[in-house]
Amino acid sequence: MFDSRIEKITEVKWDGENEVEIHCGSTVWAGAKRKDFWGPDEDWESKIKAGTRIRLWTVSWSIVLGFEIEVESKWISVWCKANNFQPKAEREKLSKAYSEAYSDFIIEEGKRIAVAIDEGKTLEQIDRLIDEDHTGNTYGCALNYGIGHAKNKEKADIIRKQHNQEYGVEKSEGVVNPAVLHIG
Repeated sequence: MFDSRIEKITEVKWDGENEVEIHCGSTVWAGAKRKDFWGPDEDWESKIKAGTRIRLWTVSWSIVLGFEIEVESKWISVWCKANNFQPKAEREKLSKAYSEAYSDFIIEEGKRIAVAIDEGKTLEQIDRLIDEDHTGNTYGCALNYGIGHAKNKEKADIIRKQHNQEYGVEKSEGVVNPAVLHIG
């Protein structure tokens, strides 16, 4: 039978991102790895400590499927048996690689746009030259980079104004980012 059991934590033993040992009176439970907590970068160590109330979701009072802790009279989900997240070092590595790839993509596309502006291409021609994998944000950033780095400033300003007009902006100093939502 699926049920919940509320207890007060008496002790917690942390082993980095590995198993967390939670003591509740005479009961000791060590079925969750720290890396698999929801919001794995959250400071759970300061919240899950002696005195904290914990609600264990169990089957037949012995198999723990998940748990929550009480924080300021609210139950916060911490862990579920199905969670299997990457360790922090791997998450940081992937995040850094994604950020670098994201900015490299914008810069390379921006350089292509700057060359196209200097070659006298129209906005329509520029749009056909760049990668189709752009989101509105990356397109806006790459176009801004290209306009800012083009040698032909007069042509760059024409491209900027044409782009902005496509998004209903007649007078602006910068480049309209197509990812920005305007509710009005």
